[in-house]
Amino acid sequence: MLLMSGCIPDASHDNPVDPDSKAFSNSGTLSGNVLSFYQPYLGISGALVTIQPSGIAGWTNSAGVFSIRGIPPGNARIIASHAGYLTDSLDTKTTVGGDAKVDIHLDAIPVVGVCQAVTRKIDQWWPHAVYSASITGTVTDPDGLGDVVGATLQVDTMRIALTYAPSQQVFQATVDAASLPQGNLEWLVGKSLSITARDRIGAIAVGKPFSVTRIIQDAPIPLSPTALDTASASPQLFWAQPTLLFPYSYRLELFRLDQGVPSLLWSLSNLSPSLSGYHYTDVLTTGTFFWTISVVDEFGNLSRSKEASFVVIGQ
Repeated sequence: MLLMSGCIPDASHDNPVDPDSKAFSNSGTLSGNVLSFYQPYLGISGALVTIQPSGIAGWTNSAGVFSIRGIPPGNARIIASHAGYLTDSLDTKTTVGGDAKVDIHLDAIPVVGVCQAVTRKIDQWWPHAVYSASITGTVTDPDGLGDVVGATLQVDTMRIALTYAPSQQVFQATVDAASLPQGNLEWLVGKSLSITARDRIGAIAVGKPFSVTRIIQDAPIPLSPTALDTASASPQLFWAQPTLLFPYSYRLELFRLDQGVPSLLWSLSNLSPSLSGYHYTDVLTTGTFFWTISVVDEFGNLSRSKEASFVVIGQ
């Protein structure tokens, strides 16, 4: 009996997961997306993706997609970071020749923009002049303003909550002098103020420091009509100019009194500091009125006169 045998060639070793293959790589791939925190989950371009413990890293493309090869098999932590976002991480596993896919969502940090402190001195006949500071700050968030849960003013050891004013699109607070140490607005002068914003996830942003620029003490003095003078239905208003060493303008306001309750009828701002009188050209009906005049500097700080009352008997 004749036995015949032939040579059987070795199996091909071109499979990358075959340890005998020249293409073998003892590693895997990690890929996925770095996305915004809230729907519709937009891709974040230019995010840095680092794989630990290997330290291998890569960047997301314009659509927020990443793919990083050469990751040793086993447990891995994916860390995603980008300027303006909270860094976040995700644990996964890699296998030899495998491609693990993950999505990481980053929370955008709020942005505190323009902040300002504007002082007010409102003189009045009773009981005394009232001093206050109006604090405003713009806060935005790439995740939407609804993600911002609060903003606070920090000055010295004091923290004051701000409220959002939709009409002005700012966070604001009015700080009365009586609420400050020593009950004096001067306490704010020279101090560093800052606004801190916080979002739902806990990201915190602190705005640039700002300060009180000025407290204006002097105001124009109404001369006529005043003290319940009888005036025409289109009165001429006169005042004594203050002596101030900084640029300013005037603001006139006219109120009607009905059973002791004032209502603003008219206001005019940005009047020249060279003026000492103004003719109200509209026609007032019979009744009791008062007017005030304020000085306003280039920063918006204001000092208002006492009320100057008058009576219109008839046209």
